[in-house]
Amino acid sequence: DAVTANFPHMDDPRFMSLTNQMNNCLLRFTQFARCARELGEEDTRCKYQYYRAQCCCPESQLEDWMEHRARGSCHMDVLPDRSTLHCRQ
Repeated sequence: DAVTANFPHMDDPRFMSLTNQMNNCLLRFTQFARCARELGEEDTRCKYQYYRAQCCCPESQLEDWMEHRARGSCHMDVLPDRSTLHCRQ
């Protein structure tokens, strides 16, 4: 498998640059949040997505997003078919 503990982000051709991983970070956490919403945080697939987010996100950013998830104010776990755009004023 191309994913290793040393270079877990190298298998995604969208994020080959090591200089700015914020887009990768946002995508990985969004995937984790959606997975956790549907399957629960303890699901193996969701834990793997969180691991992938940990590899490219600053810990402080992850903690902040997890606090938002706990409060229910995180916008990243909204699935594409459950958009909230119509709710905005």
